Amino acid sequence: MAINMLLSNSWAGEIAKLFTTPNYIICLVCLAIGITLCAIECFIPGFGVCGITGILFCVFSIVYLLFSDGTLPQFLFMLGISIIIIAIVLLIAVRSARFGLLSKSPLVQKDTALPQDFSENEKNYQFLVGKVGKTETTCKPIGKAVIDGISYSVITNGEYLPKDTNIVVAEVDGTSIIIKQKEENSI
Repeated sequence: MAINMLLSNSWAGEIAKLFTTPNYIICLVCLAIGITLCAIECFIPGFGVCGITGILFCVFSIVYLLFSDGTLPQFLFMLGISIIIIAIVLLIAVRSARFGLLSKSPLVQKDTALPQDFSENEKNYQFLVGKVGKTETTCKPIGKAVIDGISYSVITNGEYLPKDTNIVVAEVDGTSIIIKQKEENSI
């Protein structure tokens, strides 16, 4: 009898009631289902059905505990367990995404949109200065031109050049090829 009184007035007694009272076992089962679904969501891309359902189960279990005459120690225990287990699952998922099996799956994006050997200074069009060509599209002032049989994206100095206009490369500024209309009497 003294042990029952001691357990009923302590934190341990309140937490023990969670595992022995049928009403509270529903809370624990819902919490376990919710945490499992949240763990599954860590390994499935996007925020989908598993994650939303898992969060709803976790919230339901804690709210159900509060409305079924749960005590503060029981509430704090459930909340603490939820936070600790979800944090552990997230740490495992992050570690797996960086070093484990998940890092080898197509779910984890490792590459960038640019190739690994890309360099901003890679394209040097200085060799085109003075070369002649023909506009492939209308340049107003940006368009395309064919120079030495290769199509390039070009820009004019603000002038409008119709399609099939003879042009000459005036200068190159970084990766911008600046053209001007070729005068008819020049070679």
